[in-house]
Amino acid sequence: MTKSNLAEKTCPAEESWKDTLKDICEVARNSLHNLVSSGTPPLPRCYHQEFVQAADVLQKQAILEMVRSDEDRQAVSFQRVILRAKDRISDARKILSDFEQEARKNIARLDSRIDTMKLHLVDLPEEQKKHIQGSVDAIRATSSGFVENLEGVLDQIGKQEDLLASLAKKVHEDPLTGILNRRAWERDLREVSSGKASSGQPSLVSVVIADLDDFKNVNDIYGHPVGDAVLKQFAALLQDHFASSGSVYRYGGEEFGVILPGFSGPEAVEKLEVFRNRLKKAVFVAMNGEVKIRISASYGVAQWTGKEDMKTVVSMADQMLYRAKKAGKDCIILRPT
Repeated sequence: MTKSNLAEKTCPAEESWKDTLKDICEVARNSLHNLVSSGTPPLPRCYHQEFVQAADVLQKQAILEMVRSDEDRQAVSFQRVILRAKDRISDARKILSDFEQEARKNIARLDSRIDTMKLHLVDLPEEQKKHIQGSVDAIRATSSGFVENLEGVLDQIGKQEDLLASLAKKVHEDPLTGILNRRAWERDLREVSSGKASSGQPSLVSVVIADLDDFKNVNDIYGHPVGDAVLKQFAALLQDHFASSGSVYRYGGEEFGVILPGFSGPEAVEKLEVFRNRLKKAVFVAMNGEVKIRISASYGVAQWTGKEDMKTVVSMADQMLYRAKKAGKDCIILRPT
């Protein structure tokens, strides 16, 4: 291969990388500009959020995928560490539990023998009786302390198990709003699909994607702390409304997802309409009551028929959301069946 041919082979890859780097720089500039103009402190959490939002606004899908895939790799790695730690602690608990049970049996046998031995001490001089009794009391105190220490260790292991369970839960929890995150959304959609696959029958499920209307204006006018407060309160309202019907997720940025098992498309729309009217009456408060905001949202709904995969259903819900935005916002659009 000649040098010119080699150059021709490598140039497209180099150009692709240059374009990606250019996009990253553009998103970074926009992120910093938005942070400064809104008066938001350039903390890592705020910058990360603004970077993702800027990439979304600029429609830099490749950058969004890079950020999300990096987050996913970190989450998977974190989860593996937690699972390994849980396995080791579980093994330690089993060993100590077995040891504790055996120790209790041996101590009980020792107590029984001591009691039997004391029956034969009646004829001994009083001084010897006191000496033996002191030794017996010391043995029993040591046995009791040993069991108490074992119980304390097992209690500490229980607390470690609770902590690891809490950490494992946080892998699927949105750190800002406290509701389920996109990883949980994708996991639960897979479970819905696999449920149909295992039974051979399509389950009735509706998928909702909701997006706050003109949310960027909230961040631009009031700053990210107020925007975060609005997101948290909206998530709490959504969670409260759908708690008994389905699962609520922060899909990304100001987008939220809802999975409604057992709901047809029209039933999901009816449930959403009640929420939409409830949202109209809600006032979102931030900065210790200094800022009060009313917001609306748009909604795309798609019912899973069992004929397509879940990615297609989500894509259709996303398209319905786009139509809702084009139709004037603050409305619900259902995918035609």
